[in-house]
Amino acid sequence: MMPRNSAVVGLLVALCGLFFSATARSSPTEEAADKARAVSSLIQAEMAARGIPGAQVAIVQNQNIIFTGAFGLATLECAVPVTPQTVFPINSISKALAGVAVMQLVEAGKLDLDAPLKTYLESLPSAWGAVTVRHALTHMSGLPEIVDDNLRAIDGAAPELAWQKVQSRPLDAPPGTRFGYTQTNYVVIGKVIETLTKRSYADFVRERQFMAAGLTRTHFSIDGEPDAASLYSFLALQIQGMKTVGVERSKVPLLRHEPMTAYLDAAGGVKSTATDLAKWVIALQRTKLVSANSLDQLWKPQAQKDGTIRGFNALVNGYGLGWPSARRDAHPALTPVGGARAAVFIYPRDELTVLVLTNLMGASPERFIDNIASIYIPDLVPTGR
Repeated sequence: MMPRNSAVVGLLVALCGLFFSATARSSPTEEAADKARAVSSLIQAEMAARGIPGAQVAIVQNQNIIFTGAFGLATLECAVPVTPQTVFPINSISKALAGVAVMQLVEAGKLDLDAPLKTYLESLPSAWGAVTVRHALTHMSGLPEIVDDNLRAIDGAAPELAWQKVQSRPLDAPPGTRFGYTQTNYVVIGKVIETLTKRSYADFVRERQFMAAGLTRTHFSIDGEPDAASLYSFLALQIQGMKTVGVERSKVPLLRHEPMTAYLDAAGGVKSTATDLAKWVIALQRTKLVSANSLDQLWKPQAQKDGTIRGFNALVNGYGLGWPSARRDAHPALTPVGGARAAVFIYPRDELTVLVLTNLMGASPERFIDNIASIYIPDLVPTGR
C-alpha cells in the first residue's frame, strides 16, 4: 500500500465538509449530483494517494444503481483508459459467488452444509473425514494450503498433481477450532459442486448466477481476456517454498501476472465490472438467486468451537459462508474483498452497497469504502484507515 498523504486526507475532509454544506440547501436532483461529484473527487484523491492506475466504482441504493464511474488507466504501458466495459479480476470475491452456488444446491436438497466433505468426494483422505462443507466454506477446516503467496500451485506442480500433494499433507488444525484462510477450502468446494451437478463449476455458476442476474461482462479467467485491465503492484515478492520471505518496493507500478487456472475458479477465478457486480448484488437482494433465509445463512458470521468469531483484521472481523463481514454496532457491513485490489461493501440496514474495483494489488479499497458510503450515510464514521 502506498503511504498516506496527510494533505490528501485533509482534502477529503474538506470535500466532505463542502458536500454536506451544499446538500443542506439543494433539491433532490442537485443533491444527487453533489454526491456524485463528491464520490468522484474522493476516488480520484485516493487513487493519487495510493498510486492506483485504474478503477471502477458502482453504488447501489434501495436496489437501484445510482452511480457508476470509470477512472484512470486500464493499461499504463499503452495509456488505455478504464471504461465501464473494462473487466477486472475480483479474486476472492469469487468465494461469495461460490457460497451462493452452495446454497442453491442446499435449497435443491442436494447438499447438507454439515455433512462431511467425504459424503460427496469419497476419495478424500481419511484425515479429512471430519471436515464438513461448512468448515470449508468458513475457512475452519484446517486444510493445508494448495497455492503459494503468488497463487502458484504447491511445488510448481500441475493443478491435478498439486491436488494430490495437498491431500497427503496433515491438517493445520482440528476442524472447527481455528479460522485459517486457504484457497484449498474453495478448491474442494468447487469439486463438490461439480460432483453434485455433473458439470463444470464454471458452467453451473454461469447459468445460475451470471445469466440469472443478467450479467453481460462477467466471466472466468479461463475464458480469455476481453477488455481486461492489466494488473500492477508496487511490491515484488520474494518467495521460498509457499511463503513470502521478503518484499521489495518499487517506485513505479510493476506488471503482475496471476496464474489462474480452472481449479481456482471457485476460489478466485471470476472477472467482472463494477456495474455487473452491482446487478448481482441487486439480484441477491431481490431473492432471484437464493431465498432470503439462505442469504441470511450466507451472511451470518460463523463461530469457532470456542465461541469466538474471527476474520482478517480489525475491520473485516467476521466470516460467513464465503462472505466476510464488518461486525460493528453502527452500520455493519458484508465485506467481500479480493486480491487486495477489489471490495464490495453491502450495508444491509442502510440499503446501500459500494463496489470498488482496481488494478493495483495493495490498493485495499476496503480501507476507504466507508468514506464513500459516508457520503450517503451521514452518521457513518469510517473505521477502515
